[in-house]
Amino acid sequence: MKKNSILALFISLLGFGTLATSCEDMLTPDMDRYAENFNGTDTVNFYLGILRNVQDVVEQNVLLGDIRSDLADTTMYASDSVADIANFKKVADGENALLNRAAYYKVINQCNFYLDRVDSIAMKNGNYIMRKEMAQVLTIRAWTYMQLVQNYGRVPFITKPVSNAGTGWESNPAEGWADADNLVDLLRKDMDQAWTYEKTYGFPQYGNFATGSGLQVPHSLLRFPAAIVYGDLYLLRGATQNDFVQAARKYYDYLKGENIPTVSMASRALYTKLRSFTGGVQREEYQPSVYSWSNLYASSTNVNNELITVVPSASNTFFGKVLTRLPQIYGFDPHSTTSTSTEVDDEEKENVSTSGQMSVTANYKNRQVYASNRFEAINKAQQYCYIETDNNDNIEDVEYISNGDPRFYGTAPLVRTDEGQMRFVQKFCGSFATGSSAVGVNSFNFRYYTGIYRVRQVYLRFAEALNRAGYPRHAYAVLRGGLNAAKIMPRTLDSKNQNVYHVDHYIYNDVDSTRKPVYSIDEAAYDPTIISIDEIRRAQADPNYGDMLDFSTAHWTNVGIHDNCANNGKYASSSSDGLDRKYMEADSLSTYEVLVAQRMEQEDIRRNGYVSEETRAAARKLRSRIFTIKDEKEDSIAKAKLDSLRNTYTVIEADAPAPVDYREIDAVESLIADECALETAFEGYRFYDLMRIARHKNNDTSGLFPANSGSQWLAWQVARRSLKLGMYESPNVYNTALYNILLSPDNWYLVSPENK
Repeated sequence: MKKNSILALFISLLGFGTLATSCEDMLTPDMDRYAENFNGTDTVNFYLGILRNVQDVVEQNVLLGDIRSDLADTTMYASDSVADIANFKKVADGENALLNRAAYYKVINQCNFYLDRVDSIAMKNGNYIMRKEMAQVLTIRAWTYMQLVQNYGRVPFITKPVSNAGTGWESNPAEGWADADNLVDLLRKDMDQAWTYEKTYGFPQYGNFATGSGLQVPHSLLRFPAAIVYGDLYLLRGATQNDFVQAARKYYDYLKGENIPTVSMASRALYTKLRSFTGGVQREEYQPSVYSWSNLYASSTNVNNELITVVPSASNTFFGKVLTRLPQIYGFDPHSTTSTSTEVDDEEKENVSTSGQMSVTANYKNRQVYASNRFEAINKAQQYCYIETDNNDNIEDVEYISNGDPRFYGTAPLVRTDEGQMRFVQKFCGSFATGSSAVGVNSFNFRYYTGIYRVRQVYLRFAEALNRAGYPRHAYAVLRGGLNAAKIMPRTLDSKNQNVYHVDHYIYNDVDSTRKPVYSIDEAAYDPTIISIDEIRRAQADPNYGDMLDFSTAHWTNVGIHDNCANNGKYASSSSDGLDRKYMEADSLSTYEVLVAQRMEQEDIRRNGYVSEETRAAARKLRSRIFTIKDEKEDSIAKAKLDSLRNTYTVIEADAPAPVDYREIDAVESLIADECALETAFEGYRFYDLMRIARHKNNDTSGLFPANSGSQWLAWQVARRSLKLGMYESPNVYNTALYNILLSPDNWYLVSPENK
């Protein structure tokens, strides 16, 4: 198919479903417009019209996910609309420029019309020609409902087309109400069908879409993968362990697919140690280098393969809808230019072409939202280790640096303004910034798309699901070490060439003539600090989970997401002799045992003001593992030399693997939330992440935590966003008024139009 402009394909449906205003909650279309040229087998314009209407919700959805979070704070230039949302003021649609629930229902109702008319059994050349497209429409509708539920809590559920404004479904929906607890059940049939169609027939492919700037956005980036959305629905509910297992399964199925990128060192942020000599005195400093990582959200969609789903923007209104609200609120003035050129073909016929370009300038007077003190505190709490070696790889120096996470400089670089240097969030206007030095106001590029899904974000949600499914060490491996068979799985193979653990030694009972096996893993090819033998045994014995353990194929070559702030290769020094080499790695003390034990204690202090004896014991048990691994191995060798006559003893059942400690799950979940902040800040996910994880904590049935543990956790995070305190410094200090508001989950949600 030839290349198409957004004008030709997206704007073609501007007449469809645009009759609703911000004062109406439901779409009130003209039925004749929907009926025109719709025969059930030629629906491309209707499908593309749905994508066009997604453009109308994506920016407000990102803003609602960010400005209510702990990572964002408002400036003196914030509008009332932005300030009211950030402060959780109860305002309704029509009273706030950022609120328009009708825009979501515009998408849903157009999906409803499509699904009501589409001919799913239409065939051509022996192929079902509509099922690829139909799967996408089902998935987009599910994604849109999920955004509604995350923002409004309880919303009308409607799958039938609405053709007039007098149905009453806004306040009394015939199909009932949707919320986080029942949405996955309401959509399960749709998602099963979409997932089946997608696996069987693949995705629709309608070529590339021209933004007008010369950038072509491939249709492959406009797809909503059913497995990801399905996993999100289960993760959103998070009511039982089975919900998390199902979510993990959906993410796993997607991530193991062909051509799905892994987490690699290709795009990373790190510190470079610079060494200089002035007047015979050697000076050393660490400078952040973030250009490679910043490419993950660069202005072009073809600079990396991290992107999964995006919503494109035109370069000006001639080519379609221009997405400028996000950059404007973060302090950038957008400027659009249009140019035309004329070419004469071989037949001396003149062909006029039009192009456009968006440019942006940082303007502190338009900067309504900035990166909060809390965001800076989360970044500063991260520690990395810098190692210097000689040419023979002998370690000469090990230094722990306290500069924090380098991704901070890629998310919010310093900008030189008339009022001095200040940080601007650049996730939607990437700059030429490469480190800690301030850049000029004209150093930014307009990004011609808004992201919905990207690879590392999906891995983080996979980790979230793995953790609550009962496998915190597998989850932690997503952050540190990576889902990589060479690091996290035993290398001993059984007859089926599958990873297994093995009997290391026996415990003998000479009275009963019995021997009880003790299992182990070949530690020469396995890092026991990442995943314990107990967790591997539990996982492989779990019929609901065991088949998700295969990270052994060539595809699973991931590094940890946190490890991407490292340079695990080596490079030449900047010193004059050129002999020493150096590299940075994630802090060698940031093992599961150390960080999880520390976070268990920190969270106990936050909740109670002290560390309980139970938590202290659990932390001590974790830390003790660091020093006993080697001894245990040496002991097992000695035990293997016991009297060979004992080999005739009856083998009895081994001890059951130790059960999961829910204190570890709670702590790992908190660490995953930190990594989400570091990696995906200001991409529209943060407050939704906080709400979802808070629900998980509130639903915890272990009895170890207060019933509203999640509500306390969310309220505490957001209520500390303006304070210049370390992550867990003075945990009893926070904005009390905001904290008390957020203790009630009802206040997490916006006012529904029917309740205003």
